Amino acid sequence: METALHDIVRNIPHVLIIWLALVALTLIGCGFLAVPTLQRRYRAGKARAAAAQVRRVQLGAQAEELRRLADELAVAAARSRVTTQRQEDEWEGLCRAREAAWRAYAAADSTARRVSRAVAFPLAPQRLDATERRARERYLHRVATEAYRRGEISVADLSAVLSRRGDWHPERHPADHEVALRRIARERLRAAYQAVAAIEQTARQQAEVADAAARSLQAEAVTAAARAHWAEEALAAVTGGHRRRHAVALRRRSVLAAG
Repeated sequence: METALHDIVRNIPHVLIIWLALVALTLIGCGFLAVPTLQRRYRAGKARAAAAQVRRVQLGAQAEELRRLADELAVAAARSRVTTQRQEDEWEGLCRAREAAWRAYAAADSTARRVSRAVAFPLAPQRLDATERRARERYLHRVATEAYRRGEISVADLSAVLSRRGDWHPERHPADHEVALRRIARERLRAAYQAVAAIEQTARQQAEVADAAARSLQAEAVTAAARAHWAEEALAAVTGGHRRRHAVALRRRSVLAAG
């Protein structure tokens, strides 16, 4: 019995060596089997990291581009609003000018009609002496000059009166001259009203176009700002996830090093 125990005790180191050799061979075999898997995982992780980096770069560039576009559209929309406001102010001023021109024309038309009715019946011609002729001529020159100063007749009309061209001779009755002057004033003021009305209509159309453009730019600016915000949030999410994963990896490494 003692001999058998002695043999067992003496052979324990050999058995232990054999067992350790078997364990080592097993571990080496497992290592050889695990190397391809570890390599694949390493390459996959590296590829994911590279793809994530590319994704972050793309998102950063996209967010920067969208933010730049949103800022440019915001500036353009602000300038367009200023332009629209200026054109609307000009249009309102032209509306007031059109209304004033219409009132002036309406007053001239009413006066011309009243004067025409007053001299509806032709006046009998009269023989005038030199004094009466000079008095009528001075009166005609005075009323024509006053009408010119009020803008009711043109300088060409005034020149015709002063040079007695056409029917502007002092032998005619002053009422006939007044009717003629009132009609010229009415036609001149009507032409002025039509010109102002045409300018006002053009200004109104330009103001409407400017307002539509400003609204469109404002909508585009709001959309671009929203897209830029979404892109910045996506970038922050990706960057935050990457930072969290990096922090977890650092903690794991510190734990393993401490162990």
